[in-house]
Amino acid sequence: MIMDEKLIFSDAQAITVSAQSSNDIDLGAAGLDIGAGTPIYLNIFLDTAFTTSANTLAITLRHGTTSKPDTTILTVLEATATSSLLTVGLLRKIALPNDLAEFIDLYYTCSTTLAAGKITAFLSLD
Repeated sequence: MIMDEKLIFSDAQAITVSAQSSNDIDLGAAGLDIGAGTPIYLNIFLDTAFTTSANTLAITLRHGTTSKPDTTILTVLEATATSSLLTVGLLRKIALPNDLAEFIDLYYTCSTTLAAGKITAFLSLD
């Protein structure tokens, strides 16, 4: 799959503590018109499995009118290290809501310090 760098939130980003995705996405600069009829999907892949057990990770989609989005619009994943966080592959694919502000990012919330996990998250049309 070929990905446009303007549509990538995280590229094998190590997730050990709560943090913002490496990149925010400017929907205007990316030329994306949310709500124009074609669904745009958020894809979240686990590149490297977490090795810490019994911990949780929540991923939220945030939006705002500046390049530092701060309003949570949607929780896209809540998982524990004893479930899906131990298996490499697609964690979640979800269509974006059509009421987003111009800038969006992801925020990773860890219950405690996690170990080894890496996530890639990006937007796509399919």
